[in-house]
Amino acid sequence: MTLWRTKTFWTGLAAILAALGSYLSGEAGLAQTAQMAFTGLVAIFLRAGLIKLPQQMDRD
Repeated sequence: MTLWRTKTFWTGLAAILAALGSYLSGEAGLAQTAQMAFTGLVAIFLRAGLIKLPQQMDRD
């Protein structure tokens, strides 16, 4: 399963884009934007780790 096919990836990407959009429109400050974008990145990278973990266990 690739990362691009997961709903979690697309949700994390939407969070990052929403953070960027809210900053550019002036609705959020830089700190709030960073927190929202970090949350999206955490979701993406945690999901990537969960996808890779079973593949590594099968190999061992």
